Amino acid sequence: MSASTGSFSFDRKDLSRFLFDLYDYEPKLLRKLISARPYVCPFEEMERHVPANAKVLDVGCGNGALLAILLASGRISEATGCDVHEGALASARKAAGRTGHSAEVSFLQIDSFAELPDDCFDVVTMVDVLHHVAEPERMTAVEEAIKRVGPAGVFLFKDMVEAPFWRRLAHNIDDLIFSGEWVKQVKTAEVEKQVRAAGFELVESLEIPRVFYGNTLRVFRKI
Repeated sequence: MSASTGSFSFDRKDLSRFLFDLYDYEPKLLRKLISARPYVCPFEEMERHVPANAKVLDVGCGNGALLAILLASGRISEATGCDVHEGALASARKAAGRTGHSAEVSFLQIDSFAELPDDCFDVVTMVDVLHHVAEPERMTAVEEAIKRVGPAGVFLFKDMVEAPFWRRLAHNIDDLIFSGEWVKQVKTAEVEKQVRAAGFELVESLEIPRVFYGNTLRVFRKI
């Protein structure tokens, strides 16, 4: 078990219980899906790259689970979550408020990545977002995200694995069921090349299997 601040635990079971309690206003099935997320998404691997008292931008924040975890743990001092879906943002706002840290977080509905806040952040996260972006627009999405990383800041990128086939297929089926999309996997090597060319160094590269799924995690630091 690991904890970042005080007694907050990043153990998967504890995170699942935290999210289940936090999102008790959601429909039963959605609440269960949100609470199952720590068993699929490596929150504990991501949070250790977020410096204490960091200012964070979560690109494609969805219902705000990542920011809620970071806020509740006391890990971050200020946060902004952006998403295209106002319904998801409404849930994110409610969840953030229930952590007791609503004053430290804001949420913004955007229609394009160019509308991300014109500000500098210690950490910019893009978690399970890029595979939902049309292939011709992916480089622009990454470009706009990394523009918001401040000096010596961190760009934290996570997406589904490209291989093995069966893990990739599990993600595809999951997205087809829950988002109605048959997505095309992100070419991680192309993301690495783009971000490095923009003046970042790759500080960690992980492939993290979880249940039937697989996660590609890349952590970059601005030079």
